[in-house]
Amino acid sequence: MLNGELIKLCQIEESDLPKFRDWRNSPFVRNYVREYRPLNMQNQKQWFESLTNDKTNIVFAIKEMKAGETIGLCGLTYINWKEGHGEVTIYIGDGEWQGKGCAGEALDLLLKYGFEELRLHRICAIIYSYNILSIKLFEKYGFKLEGEHREARFWNSSFYSEMIYGILDYEYKEGELCSK
Repeated sequence: MLNGELIKLCQIEESDLPKFRDWRNSPFVRNYVREYRPLNMQNQKQWFESLTNDKTNIVFAIKEMKAGETIGLCGLTYINWKEGHGEVTIYIGDGEWQGKGCAGEALDLLLKYGFEELRLHRICAIIYSYNILSIKLFEKYGFKLEGEHREARFWNSSFYSEMIYGILDYEYKEGELCSK
């Protein structure tokens, strides 16, 4: 378990799956994630079971600190252990907790875990160009724009780019020193 002030990152439990399914099927969350198909409980259970032996995805339930209610999901995915890199994913599915700093705290905890415990060299995020709030969040945490997949996302009757942001272990450490 990774603890912050507002949230904690915990192992996913099977009881979390209905919430994850509902959030992933909601237009709000689905507009910002790469999975475009509606998901059912069978999809969720297969995904959950696949996490047991999957060494390339480390995924957490985001729980609010006081009552321990699950409010979102985050993790390091597509980890390439040989090359030392992975991709970060975060979403706050519970509308009551959106915009309260939980995604930032989850990102902070994931970066610390990824760089300090897992010893990754690079962590990246792929963010759709219309997701201005996520772009600002990742830039605030030291991620740099590395490139884009031009017009790779069709949303709301238009094409948008996938923006590739990344941060290296020494950039993270420099940022940590500057913030203290």
